[in-house]
Amino acid sequence: MRAAEMVLYSRINYAYRRLKEYMAFKQTWAATHAGVLGGKPVAYFSAEFGIHESMPIYSGGLGVLSGDHVKSASGLGVPLIGIGLFYDQGYFRQHLDNSGFQHEEYLDTKADVLPMEPALSPSGEPVMVEIATRSGRLLAKVWKMLVGRVTLYLLDSDVDGNLPEDRELTSRLYGGDERTRIRQELLLGVGGVRALRQLGICPGVYHLNEGHSAFGPLEVIRERMKFDGLAFHDALREVAQQTVFTTHTPVPAGHDRFHGGLVEEHLGPLRDELGISYEQLMGLGRVEPQNESEPFCMTVVGLKLSRHANAVSSLHGHVSRRMWSHLWPWRVEEEIPIGHITNGVHVPSWLAQQMLQLYDRHFPVNWMRRMGEPEVWQNILSVDPGELWETHNALKNQLIAFVRRRLSRQARRRGESDDVVESLRNVLDPNCLTIGFGRRFATYKRA
Repeated sequence: MRAAEMVLYSRINYAYRRLKEYMAFKQTWAATHAGVLGGKPVAYFSAEFGIHESMPIYSGGLGVLSGDHVKSASGLGVPLIGIGLFYDQGYFRQHLDNSGFQHEEYLDTKADVLPMEPALSPSGEPVMVEIATRSGRLLAKVWKMLVGRVTLYLLDSDVDGNLPEDRELTSRLYGGDERTRIRQELLLGVGGVRALRQLGICPGVYHLNEGHSAFGPLEVIRERMKFDGLAFHDALREVAQQTVFTTHTPVPAGHDRFHGGLVEEHLGPLRDELGISYEQLMGLGRVEPQNESEPFCMTVVGLKLSRHANAVSSLHGHVSRRMWSHLWPWRVEEEIPIGHITNGVHVPSWLAQQMLQLYDRHFPVNWMRRMGEPEVWQNILSVDPGELWETHNALKNQLIAFVRRRLSRQARRRGESDDVVESLRNVLDPNCLTIGFGRRFATYKRA
Protein backbone atom coordinates (compact mmCIF):
# COMPACT_ATOMS: atom_id res chain seq x y z
CA MET A 1 0.00 0.00 0.00
CA ARG A 2 2.79 2.41 0.92
CA ALA A 3 4.57 1.65 -2.36
CA ALA A 4 1.38 2.41 -4.30
CA GLU A 5 1.00 5.69 -2.42
CA MET A 6 4.57 6.67 -3.28
CA VAL A 7 4.02 5.85 -6.96
CA LEU A 8 0.89 8.03 -6.98
CA TYR A 9 2.73 10.81 -5.18
CA SER A 10 5.53 10.69 -7.75
CA ARG A 11 3.06 10.84 -10.64
CA ILE A 12 1.25 13.82 -9.10
CA ASN A 13 4.56 15.59 -8.46
CA TYR A 14 5.71 14.91 -12.03
CA ALA A 15 2.43 16.23 -13.49
CA TYR A 16 2.58 19.31 -11.25
CA ARG A 17 6.12 20.15 -12.36
CA ARG A 18 5.24 19.71 -16.03
CA LEU A 19 2.23 22.03 -15.55
CA LYS A 20 4.44 24.69 -13.91
CA GLU A 21 6.88 24.48 -16.83
CA TYR A 22 4.01 24.69 -19.33
CA MET A 23 2.52 27.77 -17.66
CA ALA A 24 5.89 29.50 -17.39
CA PHE A 25 6.75 29.02 -21.09
CA LYS A 26 6.39 32.39 -22.86
CA GLN A 27 7.61 31.71 -26.42
CA THR A 28 4.18 30.61 -27.63
CA TRP A 29 2.75 30.90 -31.14
CA ALA A 30 0.45 33.75 -30.05
CA ALA A 31 3.35 35.73 -28.57
CA THR A 32 4.54 36.21 -32.16
CA HIS A 33 1.31 36.12 -34.16
CA ALA A 34 -1.55 37.31 -31.91
CA GLY A 35 -0.10 40.11 -29.81
CA VAL A 36 -2.99 42.39 -30.79
CA LEU A 37 -5.30 40.28 -28.60
CA GLY A 38 -3.17 40.69 -25.49
CA GLY A 39 -5.17 43.53 -23.95
CA LYS A 40 -8.53 42.58 -25.46
CA PRO A 41 -8.96 38.79 -25.58
CA VAL A 42 -11.39 36.66 -27.56
CA ALA A 43 -14.60 35.93 -25.62
CA TYR A 44 -15.66 32.45 -26.78
CA PHE A 45 -19.32 31.61 -26.05
CA SER A 46 -20.61 28.03 -26.20
CA ALA A 47 -23.49 26.11 -24.61
CA GLU A 48 -21.15 23.17 -23.85
CA PHE A 49 -17.45 22.59 -23.28
CA GLY A 50 -15.90 19.12 -23.53
CA ILE A 51 -12.87 19.68 -21.31
CA HIS A 52 -12.74 16.32 -19.50
CA GLU A 53 -15.04 13.47 -18.45
CA SER A 54 -15.02 14.77 -14.87
CA MET A 55 -16.89 17.88 -16.13
CA PRO A 56 -20.07 16.44 -17.75
CA ILE A 57 -21.16 19.74 -19.30
CA TYR A 58 -21.05 18.49 -22.90
CA SER A 59 -22.85 15.88 -24.97
CA GLY A 60 -21.15 15.58 -28.34
CA GLY A 61 -19.41 17.28 -31.22
CA LEU A 62 -20.24 20.90 -30.37
CA GLY A 63 -18.84 20.52 -26.87
CA VAL A 64 -15.81 18.55 -27.98
CA LEU A 65 -15.03 21.28 -30.51
CA SER A 66 -15.39 23.98 -27.84
CA GLY A 67 -13.18 22.07 -25.43
CA ASP A 68 -10.54 21.50 -28.10
CA HIS A 69 -10.65 25.19 -29.03
CA VAL A 70 -10.03 26.16 -25.40
CA LYS A 71 -7.19 23.65 -24.94
CA SER A 72 -5.62 24.55 -28.28
CA ALA A 73 -5.82 28.26 -27.44
CA SER A 74 -4.00 27.45 -24.21
CA GLY A 75 -1.27 25.54 -26.04
CA LEU A 76 -0.86 28.31 -28.61
CA GLY A 77 -0.99 31.03 -25.98
CA VAL A 78 -3.99 32.73 -27.65
CA PRO A 79 -5.67 35.16 -25.22
CA LEU A 80 -9.11 33.57 -24.99
CA ILE A 81 -11.86 33.56 -22.35
CA GLY A 82 -14.50 30.81 -22.42
CA ILE A 83 -18.12 31.55 -21.43
CA GLY A 84 -20.60 28.73 -20.79
CA LEU A 85 -23.12 27.29 -18.34
CA PHE A 86 -22.52 24.97 -15.41
CA TYR A 87 -24.91 22.00 -15.55
CA ASP A 88 -24.84 20.28 -12.15
CA GLN A 89 -26.58 17.20 -13.58
CA GLY A 90 -24.87 17.47 -16.95
CA TYR A 91 -25.77 15.11 -19.74
CA PHE A 92 -27.39 11.76 -18.93
CA ARG A 93 -25.67 8.41 -18.65
CA GLN A 94 -27.22 5.77 -20.89
CA HIS A 95 -28.38 2.31 -19.83
CA LEU A 96 -29.97 -0.31 -22.09
CA ASP A 97 -32.64 -2.71 -20.88
CA ASN A 98 -33.22 -6.32 -22.00
CA SER A 99 -35.16 -5.10 -25.04
CA GLY A 100 -32.37 -2.74 -26.08
CA PHE A 101 -34.25 0.43 -25.13
CA GLN A 102 -32.36 3.35 -23.64
CA HIS A 103 -32.88 4.60 -20.08
CA GLU A 104 -31.37 7.89 -18.93
CA GLU A 105 -29.65 8.37 -15.58
CA TYR A 106 -28.74 11.87 -14.41
CA LEU A 107 -25.99 12.25 -11.82
CA ASP A 108 -25.57 15.20 -9.46
CA THR A 109 -22.17 16.80 -10.01
CA LYS A 110 -20.67 18.20 -6.82
CA ALA A 111 -19.16 21.61 -7.52
CA ASP A 112 -16.93 21.44 -4.43
CA VAL A 113 -14.93 18.51 -5.83
CA LEU A 114 -14.43 20.03 -9.29
CA PRO A 115 -11.41 22.14 -10.30
CA MET A 116 -13.26 25.45 -10.14
CA GLU A 117 -13.96 28.26 -7.70
CA PRO A 118 -16.32 31.25 -7.46
CA ALA A 119 -15.37 34.01 -9.89
CA LEU A 120 -14.45 37.30 -8.21
CA SER A 121 -14.69 40.87 -9.49
CA PRO A 122 -11.60 43.14 -9.46
CA SER A 123 -12.76 44.36 -6.02
CA GLY A 124 -12.83 40.79 -4.71
CA GLU A 125 -16.62 40.32 -4.65
CA PRO A 126 -18.30 37.14 -5.98
CA VAL A 127 -19.76 37.86 -9.41
CA MET A 128 -23.56 37.70 -9.55
CA VAL A 129 -25.41 38.34 -12.82
CA GLU A 130 -28.96 39.72 -12.91
CA ILE A 131 -31.22 39.82 -15.97
CA ALA A 132 -34.65 41.45 -16.04
CA THR A 133 -37.51 39.80 -17.93
CA ARG A 134 -41.18 40.72 -18.25
CA SER A 135 -41.99 37.93 -15.78
CA GLY A 136 -39.32 38.69 -13.17
CA ARG A 137 -35.58 38.72 -12.72
CA LEU A 138 -33.14 35.90 -13.37
CA LEU A 139 -29.98 35.51 -11.27
CA ALA A 140 -26.80 33.49 -11.77
CA LYS A 141 -23.50 33.10 -9.99
CA VAL A 142 -20.29 32.55 -11.94
CA TRP A 143 -17.69 29.81 -11.54
CA LYS A 144 -14.09 30.13 -12.68
CA MET A 145 -12.08 27.20 -14.04
CA LEU A 146 -8.51 27.33 -15.34
CA VAL A 147 -7.82 25.27 -18.46
CA GLY A 148 -4.08 25.73 -18.83
CA ARG A 149 -3.52 29.35 -19.85
CA VAL A 150 -7.22 29.86 -20.65
CA THR A 151 -9.92 30.80 -18.13
CA LEU A 152 -13.41 29.32 -18.48
CA TYR A 153 -16.34 31.06 -16.75
CA LEU A 154 -19.53 29.07 -16.16
CA LEU A 155 -22.86 30.63 -15.15
CA ASP A 156 -24.99 28.76 -12.59
CA SER A 157 -28.64 29.65 -11.83
CA ASP A 158 -28.87 27.52 -8.66
CA VAL A 159 -28.81 30.55 -6.32
CA ASP A 160 -31.01 32.06 -3.63
CA GLY A 161 -33.39 34.63 -5.06
CA ASN A 162 -34.39 32.58 -8.10
CA LEU A 163 -37.74 30.81 -8.35
CA PRO A 164 -37.50 27.02 -7.86
CA GLU A 165 -37.84 26.35 -11.58
CA ASP A 166 -35.13 28.91 -12.33
CA ARG A 167 -32.77 27.34 -9.81
CA GLU A 168 -33.00 24.20 -11.96
CA LEU A 169 -32.55 26.15 -15.19
CA THR A 170 -28.90 25.18 -15.62
CA SER A 171 -29.22 21.71 -14.07
CA ARG A 172 -29.33 19.78 -17.37
CA LEU A 173 -27.79 20.22 -20.79
CA TYR A 174 -30.44 20.43 -23.55
CA GLY A 175 -33.28 19.59 -21.19
CA GLY A 176 -36.74 21.08 -20.78
CA ASP A 177 -39.12 22.84 -23.15
CA GLU A 178 -38.83 25.95 -25.35
CA ARG A 179 -39.19 28.28 -22.38
CA THR A 180 -36.34 26.55 -20.58
CA ARG A 181 -34.20 26.75 -23.71
CA ILE A 182 -34.73 30.47 -24.29
CA ARG A 183 -33.99 31.22 -20.62
CA GLN A 184 -30.79 29.18 -20.80
CA GLU A 185 -29.78 31.05 -23.95
CA LEU A 186 -30.65 34.41 -22.37
CA LEU A 187 -28.41 33.48 -19.46
CA LEU A 188 -25.57 32.34 -21.72
CA GLY A 189 -25.65 35.31 -24.12
CA VAL A 190 -26.80 38.33 -22.12
CA GLY A 191 -25.65 36.94 -18.77
CA GLY A 192 -22.27 35.99 -20.21
CA VAL A 193 -21.63 39.52 -21.50
CA ARG A 194 -22.66 41.03 -18.16
CA ALA A 195 -20.38 38.61 -16.31
CA LEU A 196 -17.44 39.76 -18.46
CA ARG A 197 -18.16 43.39 -17.59
CA GLN A 198 -18.29 42.62 -13.86
CA LEU A 199 -15.02 40.71 -14.17
CA GLY A 200 -13.39 43.75 -15.75
CA ILE A 201 -12.78 41.95 -19.07
CA CYS A 202 -13.16 43.96 -22.28
CA PRO A 203 -13.04 41.54 -25.26
CA GLY A 204 -11.68 42.52 -28.63
CA VAL A 205 -13.61 39.71 -30.35
CA TYR A 206 -16.88 37.94 -29.50
CA HIS A 207 -16.98 34.41 -30.95
CA LEU A 208 -20.41 32.75 -30.87
CA ASN A 209 -20.16 28.98 -31.24
CA GLU A 210 -23.61 28.14 -32.68
CA GLY A 211 -26.78 30.22 -32.17
CA HIS A 212 -27.27 29.42 -28.47
CA SER A 213 -25.41 32.58 -27.42
CA ALA A 214 -26.71 34.90 -30.16
CA PHE A 215 -28.50 37.20 -27.66
CA GLY A 216 -25.03 38.26 -26.48
CA PRO A 217 -24.35 40.90 -29.19
CA LEU A 218 -27.63 42.63 -28.28
CA GLU A 219 -26.28 43.16 -24.76
CA VAL A 220 -22.97 44.44 -26.15
CA ILE A 221 -24.96 46.87 -28.34
CA ARG A 222 -26.83 48.05 -25.21
CA GLU A 223 -23.50 48.66 -23.45
CA ARG A 224 -22.12 50.65 -26.40
CA MET A 225 -25.28 52.77 -26.49
CA LYS A 226 -25.16 53.39 -22.72
CA PHE A 227 -21.46 53.99 -22.20
CA ASP A 228 -20.39 55.40 -25.59
CA GLY A 229 -23.55 57.29 -26.52
CA LEU A 230 -23.99 55.53 -29.85
CA ALA A 231 -27.32 55.21 -31.68
CA PHE A 232 -28.67 51.68 -32.07
CA HIS A 233 -27.71 51.18 -35.71
CA ASP A 234 -24.23 52.67 -35.19
CA ALA A 235 -23.66 50.40 -32.20
CA LEU A 236 -24.93 47.38 -34.14
CA ARG A 237 -22.54 48.13 -36.99
CA GLU A 238 -19.53 48.39 -34.69
CA VAL A 239 -20.41 45.34 -32.56
CA ALA A 240 -21.00 43.22 -35.68
CA GLN A 241 -17.49 44.08 -36.87
CA GLN A 242 -15.99 42.39 -33.81
CA THR A 243 -18.35 39.40 -33.73
CA VAL A 244 -17.64 35.98 -35.25
CA PHE A 245 -20.42 33.42 -35.68
CA THR A 246 -19.88 29.70 -36.25
CA THR A 247 -22.84 27.71 -37.57
CA HIS A 248 -22.93 23.93 -37.24
CA THR A 249 -26.13 22.03 -37.99
CA PRO A 250 -26.90 21.73 -41.73
CA VAL A 251 -30.59 20.84 -41.28
CA PRO A 252 -33.41 23.32 -40.48
CA ALA A 253 -34.65 21.35 -37.45
CA GLY A 254 -31.33 21.87 -35.69
CA HIS A 255 -31.74 25.64 -35.28
CA ASP A 256 -33.58 27.11 -32.28
CA ARG A 257 -36.72 29.09 -33.11
CA PHE A 258 -39.02 30.93 -30.66
CA HIS A 259 -42.44 32.54 -31.07
CA GLY A 260 -42.90 36.25 -30.45
CA GLY A 261 -44.47 35.89 -27.00
CA LEU A 262 -41.42 34.10 -25.60
CA VAL A 263 -39.05 36.60 -27.20
CA GLU A 264 -40.92 39.61 -25.80
CA GLU A 265 -41.18 38.05 -22.33
CA HIS A 266 -37.45 37.50 -22.10
CA LEU A 267 -35.97 40.29 -24.22
CA GLY A 268 -38.61 42.96 -23.62
CA PRO A 269 -36.66 44.92 -20.96
CA LEU A 270 -33.49 44.76 -23.09
CA ARG A 271 -35.50 45.89 -26.13
CA ASP A 272 -36.73 48.90 -24.14
CA GLU A 273 -33.13 49.92 -23.39
CA LEU A 274 -32.15 49.44 -27.03
CA GLY A 275 -34.96 51.81 -28.03
CA ILE A 276 -36.33 49.54 -30.76
CA SER A 277 -39.84 48.25 -31.42
CA TYR A 278 -41.10 44.70 -31.03
CA GLU A 279 -41.28 44.44 -34.83
CA GLN A 280 -37.64 45.57 -35.19
CA LEU A 281 -36.46 43.03 -32.64
CA MET A 282 -38.38 40.17 -34.26
CA GLY A 283 -37.07 41.27 -37.67
CA LEU A 284 -33.50 40.67 -36.49
CA GLY A 285 -34.35 36.99 -36.04
CA ARG A 286 -36.31 36.50 -39.27
CA VAL A 287 -35.18 35.76 -42.80
CA GLU A 288 -38.13 37.92 -43.93
CA PRO A 289 -38.34 40.72 -41.33
CA GLN A 290 -41.92 41.70 -42.23
CA ASN A 291 -43.27 38.14 -42.17
CA GLU A 292 -45.26 38.06 -38.90
CA SER A 293 -45.81 34.30 -39.13
CA GLU A 294 -42.07 33.58 -39.12
CA PRO A 295 -40.62 32.76 -35.68
CA PHE A 296 -37.43 34.25 -34.23
CA CYS A 297 -34.41 32.12 -35.24
CA MET A 298 -31.20 32.19 -33.19
CA THR A 299 -29.02 31.37 -36.20
CA VAL A 300 -30.54 34.23 -38.20
CA VAL A 301 -29.88 36.80 -35.47
CA GLY A 302 -26.38 35.38 -35.05
CA LEU A 303 -25.68 35.89 -38.77
CA LYS A 304 -27.21 39.38 -38.80
CA LEU A 305 -25.25 40.57 -35.76
CA SER A 306 -21.86 39.38 -37.04
CA ARG A 307 -19.67 40.31 -39.97
CA HIS A 308 -17.60 37.13 -39.89
CA ALA A 309 -19.39 33.78 -40.20
CA ASN A 310 -18.07 30.30 -40.87
CA ALA A 311 -19.21 26.74 -41.35
CA VAL A 312 -17.15 23.82 -40.03
CA SER A 313 -15.99 22.07 -43.20
CA SER A 314 -15.76 22.77 -46.92
CA LEU A 315 -18.92 20.79 -47.75
CA HIS A 316 -20.77 22.33 -44.80
CA GLY A 317 -19.80 25.76 -46.13
CA HIS A 318 -21.51 24.99 -49.45
CA VAL A 319 -24.60 23.64 -47.64
CA SER A 320 -24.80 26.64 -45.29
CA ARG A 321 -24.44 29.20 -48.09
CA ARG A 322 -27.30 27.52 -49.93
CA MET A 323 -29.36 27.12 -46.75
CA TRP A 324 -29.15 30.80 -45.70
CA SER A 325 -28.96 32.41 -49.15
CA HIS A 326 -32.37 34.09 -48.63
CA LEU A 327 -30.75 36.41 -46.08
CA TRP A 328 -28.79 37.97 -48.97
CA PRO A 329 -31.22 37.71 -51.95
CA TRP A 330 -29.15 40.22 -53.96
CA ARG A 331 -26.09 37.92 -53.97
CA VAL A 332 -25.33 34.77 -55.91
CA GLU A 333 -24.77 31.68 -53.76
CA GLU A 334 -20.97 31.73 -54.17
CA GLU A 335 -20.86 35.24 -52.67
CA ILE A 336 -22.92 34.52 -49.56
CA PRO A 337 -20.69 35.74 -46.66
CA ILE A 338 -20.37 32.41 -44.84
CA GLY A 339 -16.91 30.93 -45.12
CA HIS A 340 -15.65 27.63 -43.75
CA ILE A 341 -12.87 26.29 -41.60
CA THR A 342 -12.22 22.56 -41.47
CA ASN A 343 -11.97 21.81 -37.77
CA GLY A 344 -8.94 20.13 -36.28
CA VAL A 345 -8.51 18.65 -32.80
CA HIS A 346 -6.41 19.29 -29.72
CA VAL A 347 -3.79 16.65 -30.46
CA PRO A 348 -2.64 15.89 -26.85
CA SER A 349 -6.28 15.12 -25.90
CA TRP A 350 -6.75 12.62 -28.72
CA LEU A 351 -3.35 11.03 -29.23
CA ALA A 352 -2.92 7.67 -27.48
CA GLN A 353 0.17 7.30 -25.31
CA GLN A 354 1.54 4.46 -27.46
CA MET A 355 1.21 6.53 -30.64
CA LEU A 356 2.75 9.54 -28.89
CA GLN A 357 5.78 7.45 -28.00
CA LEU A 358 6.08 6.30 -31.62
CA TYR A 359 5.98 9.89 -32.87
CA ASP A 360 8.51 11.00 -30.26
CA ARG A 361 10.94 8.34 -31.48
CA HIS A 362 10.74 9.38 -35.14
CA PHE A 363 9.75 13.05 -35.22
CA PRO A 364 11.95 16.09 -34.43
CA VAL A 365 12.24 17.38 -30.86
CA ASN A 366 9.25 19.57 -29.89
CA TRP A 367 7.39 18.34 -32.98
CA MET A 368 4.05 19.08 -31.32
CA ARG A 369 4.83 22.80 -31.41
CA ARG A 370 5.59 22.53 -35.14
CA MET A 371 2.62 20.49 -36.34
CA GLY A 372 1.80 23.05 -39.01
CA GLU A 373 5.14 22.52 -40.75
CA PRO A 374 4.92 19.91 -43.56
CA GLU A 375 8.56 18.86 -43.15
CA VAL A 376 7.83 17.59 -39.63
CA TRP A 377 5.40 15.03 -41.02
CA GLN A 378 7.82 13.78 -43.65
CA ASN A 379 9.35 11.68 -40.88
CA ILE A 380 6.31 9.42 -40.95
CA LEU A 381 7.80 7.91 -44.11
CA SER A 382 10.71 6.56 -42.06
CA VAL A 383 8.45 4.67 -39.64
CA ASP A 384 8.54 0.92 -40.15
CA PRO A 385 5.00 -0.13 -41.30
CA GLY A 386 5.27 -3.14 -38.98
CA GLU A 387 5.84 -0.87 -35.97
CA LEU A 388 2.87 1.30 -36.92
CA TRP A 389 0.63 -1.76 -37.42
CA GLU A 390 1.76 -3.25 -34.12
CA THR A 391 0.89 -0.02 -32.30
CA HIS A 392 -2.49 0.10 -34.03
CA ASN A 393 -3.30 -3.49 -33.00
CA ALA A 394 -2.29 -2.85 -29.40
CA LEU A 395 -4.70 0.08 -29.23
CA LYS A 396 -7.45 -1.89 -30.97
CA ASN A 397 -7.12 -4.71 -28.44
CA GLN A 398 -7.37 -2.21 -25.60
CA LEU A 399 -10.58 -0.85 -27.11
CA ILE A 400 -12.08 -4.32 -27.55
CA ALA A 401 -11.18 -5.23 -23.96
CA PHE A 402 -12.95 -2.08 -22.76
CA VAL A 403 -16.08 -2.90 -24.80
CA ARG A 404 -16.14 -6.45 -23.47
CA ARG A 405 -15.89 -5.28 -19.84
CA ARG A 406 -18.60 -2.68 -20.32
CA LEU A 407 -21.02 -5.06 -22.08
CA SER A 408 -20.58 -7.87 -19.56
CA ARG A 409 -21.11 -5.45 -16.65
CA GLN A 410 -24.27 -4.10 -18.25
CA ALA A 411 -25.57 -7.63 -18.81
CA ARG A 412 -24.83 -8.57 -15.18
CA ARG A 413 -26.69 -5.46 -14.00
CA ARG A 414 -29.72 -6.41 -16.15
CA GLY A 415 -29.79 -9.86 -14.57
CA GLU A 416 -28.72 -11.79 -17.67
CA SER A 417 -27.65 -15.43 -17.33
CA ASP A 418 -24.03 -16.44 -16.75
CA ASP A 419 -23.88 -17.80 -20.31
CA VAL A 420 -24.88 -14.43 -21.79
CA VAL A 421 -22.41 -12.57 -19.59
CA GLU A 422 -19.64 -14.95 -20.59
CA SER A 423 -20.46 -14.66 -24.30
CA LEU A 424 -20.20 -10.88 -24.08
CA ARG A 425 -16.69 -11.24 -22.70
CA ASN A 426 -15.68 -12.57 -26.10
CA VAL A 427 -17.50 -10.25 -28.52
CA LEU A 428 -15.67 -8.56 -31.41
CA ASP A 429 -12.91 -10.22 -33.38
CA PRO A 430 -9.60 -8.28 -33.25
CA ASN A 431 -8.87 -9.50 -36.77
CA CYS A 432 -12.00 -7.95 -38.27
CA LEU A 433 -12.45 -4.38 -39.50
CA THR A 434 -14.47 -2.66 -36.75
CA ILE A 435 -16.24 0.65 -37.30
CA GLY A 436 -17.83 2.46 -34.35
CA PHE A 437 -20.22 5.41 -34.08
CA GLY A 438 -20.33 7.61 -30.98
CA ARG A 439 -23.53 9.07 -29.47
CA ARG A 440 -25.86 8.99 -32.47
CA PHE A 441 -26.19 7.96 -36.08
CA ALA A 442 -27.52 11.09 -37.80
CA THR A 443 -28.39 10.87 -41.50
CA TYR A 444 -26.85 14.25 -42.37
CA LYS A 445 -23.44 13.05 -41.16
CA ARG A 446 -23.11 11.07 -44.41
CA ALA A 447 -22.35 7.61 -42.98
